[in-house]
Amino acid sequence: MLSTAMLYFRETAKAGSLRRAAEQLGVAPSAISRQIAKLEGELQTALLDRRANRTTLTPAGELVLAHADQVLQNSEALRGALQELIGQPVGTVRIGSIEGMVSHFLANNLARFQKRHPQVKLQASVVGSRAVLEALQEGRIDIALAFNLPERHAFREHARLEQPLCAIVAPTHALARRRSVSFRELEGHRVALPDRSFQIRHLVDRIASKTQVSLDLVIETSTLDMAKGVVRNSDLITFLPRYAALHEVSNGDLCAVPLQERDFAATATSLLTMPGQRQSPASRALLEMLATSMGRYGSNAVPRSDSGNTRVQK
Repeated sequence: MLSTAMLYFRETAKAGSLRRAAEQLGVAPSAISRQIAKLEGELQTALLDRRANRTTLTPAGELVLAHADQVLQNSEALRGALQELIGQPVGTVRIGSIEGMVSHFLANNLARFQKRHPQVKLQASVVGSRAVLEALQEGRIDIALAFNLPERHAFREHARLEQPLCAIVAPTHALARRRSVSFRELEGHRVALPDRSFQIRHLVDRIASKTQVSLDLVIETSTLDMAKGVVRNSDLITFLPRYAALHEVSNGDLCAVPLQERDFAATATSLLTMPGQRQSPASRALLEMLATSMGRYGSNAVPRSDSGNTRVQK
């Protein structure tokens, strides 16, 4: 466990200033300053370089922060191991996810998990696929949901949800009743697309380049919800896997028309952890729930065993 002084130092280092750390901890900045001064006195070295706009770590501070992070990680592992003895998951599970999996899949599963394990705290962050993978590699999250992994990667894949990319349109759109559509048929169509911070945008751009199709990009947005909302109320098209618009499609607000070019318009969302990273009982319970749910989410969902081999669904 961390002492109060060490805890205050860690929060200040993470926040980058005494003021922000005080806001997050709910204490006065002067109290944090006194505790850090006490810690520096005990260690007989300066830990923070206090400047006008930002507080940065000294080399000694970097070492102490790494120690504090390790102590917290070990404490969490100890709590998990003790609770495993009595079969009761506790602690905190941190999950990072791409936006397309949040509104229906992840939100429903986290609510269900919390009802089953009310003593477990969940921290969920929604960022782009690249940022999710970086957070997993750096140990800032325990579980990741990422889009279209490269063929060679260093992650442990527990389940994968594979679906074709779809043209997402309003029910009144001319394409709404189609069973499928060729990307080449969309030449010149007006579209709303997520910006290039999304892997799905890069996929759409690659398909357009490969098919030599020119789309009329009239709205570019930093959220998938905005793209879906615009499409729902216009004749524009956006592109998503069906699961990313499942709630709207199920309610009849949008239609998902699969692209015919499945050989290079396929999508896959993977449930990941880092190999060798010890998972707490709570984290393992959430992993199992998410993997099972992904297996039920569509006919192309592919659960994976611990060894990484595909399990055949019956």
